[in-house]
Amino acid sequence: MGQPVMVKPTFEKLIPTIGSSFRCFDRTGLNLPSRWHRHPEIELTYVDRGTGTRLVGDNIDSYRDHDLVLIGSDLPHTWQSDQYLGRKYDRHSAIVIQFHPDFLGEQFFELPEFEAISMMLTSARRGLWFPAEVGEQIGAVMTRMTIEPPVLRLIHLLEVLSELSSCPSAEPLSSQGFAPSLTSASETRTEKVCHYISQHFRNPNLSHEELASHACMNPSAFSRFFKQSTGKTLTEYLNELRIGLACRLLMDSDMSILDVSLEAGFANVSYFNRRFRESRGMTPREYRRRYTEATETSNT
Repeated sequence: MGQPVMVKPTFEKLIPTIGSSFRCFDRTGLNLPSRWHRHPEIELTYVDRGTGTRLVGDNIDSYRDHDLVLIGSDLPHTWQSDQYLGRKYDRHSAIVIQFHPDFLGEQFFELPEFEAISMMLTSARRGLWFPAEVGEQIGAVMTRMTIEPPVLRLIHLLEVLSELSSCPSAEPLSSQGFAPSLTSASETRTEKVCHYISQHFRNPNLSHEELASHACMNPSAFSRFFKQSTGKTLTEYLNELRIGLACRLLMDSDMSILDVSLEAGFANVSYFNRRFRESRGMTPREYRRRYTEATETSNT
């Protein structure tokens, strides 16, 4: 098994471009192993086209076209695009807006006019996901913002935040009690382990002992460290990554249930079926049928 790629520390120092008080840009290359990172800036990320796995705090879920997520200050997050079935989304873009909570002044969002926005930004400490139809609408504005003059860009940012704050169907992502360790040393170690897992989770023989060794810890200490850092046990983390991939394979391929389970990293199909039902509330076969029926209905 090859040596993992070493990555930079996970705390990101974000600097706006000259003439701007916040960042708005198109980030490409999401096929690369993503970094588990955080920063004090609030982040709004829109993926126009693409599929993969999104990790926000202790939430692990799939993303598809028109994915729009608002990330609060210092909430760890990453996106990992799909590379399977011969397809490689090596240049699908993501429009990203990043701004410090106080970039317009310490009490700006405490003004009465911004009460709804302030409440939304507080909720974003857990991460907020918006439905695809909202993502498509707001994403179009965000895309235009990347080429607008700074003044218009700022005006449209406030309009975007106002529009999102009135969305009744936004869903929180990470759990209410998620509170990861934010020390530099533990973050670097967590990133190193999560990066390794993202490269090898399809291997059903990936073991607790192997990951503990990779983190230079004994298995017992590693278990405590991983739960504290991610909010999940290693088994929970691996199963969610594998089930996320299995869902996309069920939707985007005609592979058998057995082949899907093996491709996603499960050692046997019966265990896969149990974990899938626990996670999605239905069997893999029912999941595929419902997706097929919904797709056919939308095309009529």
